[in-house]
Amino acid sequence: MITKQVIESIYKKYKRAPKSVDMLNVGLLFDPALEPHNIFIDDKKVVIGSLPSDSPFHEIPLDRIHAILEFERHVAIVLHSSIIFLRKDSDKVDIHVNLKGPSLLEKLRMSFAGDK
Repeated sequence: MITKQVIESIYKKYKRAPKSVDMLNVGLLFDPALEPHNIFIDDKKVVIGSLPSDSPFHEIPLDRIHAILEFERHVAIVLHSSIIFLRKDSDKVDIHVNLKGPSLLEKLRMSFAGDK
């Protein structure tokens, strides 16, 4: 079950994208249970066909994805400020948007790291 605590731990654990797209578990998106989502992947982006083309989550650049995780009933695509939960038993998509901004300490770290 995906609880608020699970979501918070995902954001905490996957704060940054991996150094290489090869480190993502892209194979999870080819699970036969996800066929209703009509997912297409090329070398630069993931397209989720079950979302309208005008949705900001319809096309996601691969280098913006922090992780791809599997749960009992979902596959999650983790981004910096949001998580897309693709249902395995239907074409439904749940999206969690993290509205909590970075703390002062995190902003300082980002400014020194050049992640403005």
